[in-house]
Amino acid sequence: MILALREMSGTMKVLLFGVLAAHLATYMVVPLLPIYLKLAKHMSVTQIGLTLGLTPFAFQAGSLLGGWLSDRVGRRMIIAGGAWINAAALVGYALAEPAWLLMGMALLNGLGIGLNAPATKAAIAAIASDATLKTTAFSLRGIAANIGIATAGLLTFFVLGGASAYLFYTAAGCYALLGAVNGLLLPKGCGDAPCQSPELKAYKAVFTNKAFIGFSLVTVLVWALYTQLSLSLPLRAESILSDPGIVSLIWTMNSLIVISLQTTMTRLFIQGRHPATVLAAGVLFLGGGLASLYGSTSFYGLALSGAVFIVGEMLVLPTIDATVSRIAAAPMVGVFFGVSNFIAGVGESGGKFAGGQMLAFGTMTALPWLTYAVLAVVVSGLLYALRFWKPLQLALMPAAEPVTAERLSIPARNGHERMFKLPRWKKKTKSK
Repeated sequence: MILALREMSGTMKVLLFGVLAAHLATYMVVPLLPIYLKLAKHMSVTQIGLTLGLTPFAFQAGSLLGGWLSDRVGRRMIIAGGAWINAAALVGYALAEPAWLLMGMALLNGLGIGLNAPATKAAIAAIASDATLKTTAFSLRGIAANIGIATAGLLTFFVLGGASAYLFYTAAGCYALLGAVNGLLLPKGCGDAPCQSPELKAYKAVFTNKAFIGFSLVTVLVWALYTQLSLSLPLRAESILSDPGIVSLIWTMNSLIVISLQTTMTRLFIQGRHPATVLAAGVLFLGGGLASLYGSTSFYGLALSGAVFIVGEMLVLPTIDATVSRIAAAPMVGVFFGVSNFIAGVGESGGKFAGGQMLAFGTMTALPWLTYAVLAVVVSGLLYALRFWKPLQLALMPAAEPVTAERLSIPARNGHERMFKLPRWKKKTKSK
């Protein structure tokens, strides 16, 4: 991890800082937003549910727009613009009073996140040149995200002191800083190379790519299962703990696990293995963590279930991103990530709705937790079956000319920047 950071290009460091800052700002707000809307803004439960539902809806639209724009006009201003839109939305949460205006802030918030996310992933994918570097890059992205999440939990719990307007102003400041750093330090356009700006009709390639469509249809179910922890864990905690608010520390603990182990997990269990196999194993851990909540009767039991779940997350998230980047057509990688984020939003929205219906039967009954376990087994089987699906096999085949140490010592062509800097001894050898 330390070596990777030392050898990382300046652009990659800026992108990872942006990921960290975005998750820091987001997770200051997300866990406490329902409480804030109820106590400070006096919204009804129905209004709160509608407001929270509008953010993923706008996120899906923003992802499609952000992915398209990042390929046409460049990633720097799309990433920065999304951050500034988020900053405005968070200030709006603090200042707005009428329910309809707060709902407008929710839409604005989702739009900003949607613009930012695919453009950032596309920029990371463009820097990481081969399959191994893509996996490493997206694993580092996961570590940066979880550093932000862990810091947000500690800052909120011990410093900012709960749901208040100061929380939103602080988060808005983080997004404003993120926008400024990305706007000033990221390269113009699509890196040093000009943007491709393909014609609109060329985007049908996304929807005629069998490997991408098939992979995406299965990952909808993965995202539906993944989103259940944020819904089921707090409700289970409310049923068994005298102070359910302490459950927020579990998110910090989970993030610390990712920060400590993601690099090792990537090296030992992800790199060199077929992504379908890795995803199938990861989904079983997601389901196991969710199902084990039924047997958890204390804070420590809940934390253990969260730890099992987070092992699955460490396998699933970087593998999905790396696989999409390998399937994507090079001139339109931003569009592919935009559609991928849209699909993730569909899965999360559907998963939250279905999970809410199941948990309505009660967290003390076995039905919801058994359903999670069965769904995990089914989805894991579908993912493993993708390993033998010919379109995906062809899409994941390595290039005819593999990336070697000698090739990495040659200056980057077409002005593209690599993820890692050349070692000094390579530069000396080249100069001779």
